[in-house]
Amino acid sequence: MFKGARHTMILSMTLAALVVPGLARAACVSTAGAVKLTPAVFRIADSTARPVQVSFDDEQSDRPAIVGLWKFEMLFKSTSTNTNPVPDGTLFDFGVTAWHSDGTELMNSGGRDPKDGDFCQGAWTQVGPSTFELFHYPLAWMNGAYVGPIVLRARVTVDRTGKHYSGVWVGTAYQATPIPGHEFDETTPLGTVTGTITATRITAN
Repeated sequence: MFKGARHTMILSMTLAALVVPGLARAACVSTAGAVKLTPAVFRIADSTARPVQVSFDDEQSDRPAIVGLWKFEMLFKSTSTNTNPVPDGTLFDFGVTAWHSDGTELMNSGGRDPKDGDFCQGAWTQVGPSTFELFHYPLAWMNGAYVGPIVLRARVTVDRTGKHYSGVWVGTAYQATPIPGHEFDETTPLGTVTGTITATRITAN
């Protein structure tokens, strides 16, 4: 729940830039690279069962399906455990995002004024067949003042055509102070919002 009108405004604005290059020049948590998972499954053959490795990528490609450039749209959608301060279907953000093969991601928000910072970064990992989880860590500013970090997580699945993905996201904004040792405090949450995300691949053609 939001703590008063001021917190509602702060969260809407900071999260309105949120994951996607939210309010600020976002810093990104480092990652060792995308995790390429190849689980073993059992298949019955003859009278002996043996483990067979299967790839998470439908096309058995060396490149995860999420890698590339995408144009996206994020909408608010409440859940059974979280009620947003705006109606379902309200635009949260839109823009362009690049998912890199090294497990990092860079997003340009079309919903943020560039003077407040419209780029942020993230780190992703593959968790299932064409399914990926993204961790965003924007550092939010508003009206020239530092607000604090935002933790936004998304889970998306690329469709069989490889041209679209969709999923859900949840973001929480925190109050922090730009003084040594407290820049990334996550002890004072300002609120949480949830929603859906859809995207279409951008190609050179």
